[in-house]
Amino acid sequence: LRDMADSQPAENNASAEAGGGRKKRVLNINIGIMGHVDSGKTSLARALSTVVSTAALDKNPQSQERGITLDLGFSSFTVAMPPHLKDQPYDELQFTLVDCPGHASLIKTIIG
Repeated sequence: LRDMADSQPAENNASAEAGGGRKKRVLNINIGIMGHVDSGKTSLARALSTVVSTAALDKNPQSQERGITLDLGFSSFTVAMPPHLKDQPYDELQFTLVDCPGHASLIKTIIG
């Protein structure tokens, strides 16, 4: 996963273009999903994502047992570059979602 501030395009090793052997250049945008407990943060990440990390979507046994997100979860989805960004040196746009716990004390720390 890449940060948008990086000046060089990321190269996705998993997907080389057919025939050309050139690796896809991916522009990554990180999005934190924050909100109150039970507001649907993890459900939103699950609905949008096509790739998930091993800790994403409340896979932690304690999270499943308690029914709440305890750890940050990382997942992503990729889309074609929109027309207004076609002049950029990237082949596709990746959104990385960070599913954050919704505990009041954590939200206060993040915002305050």
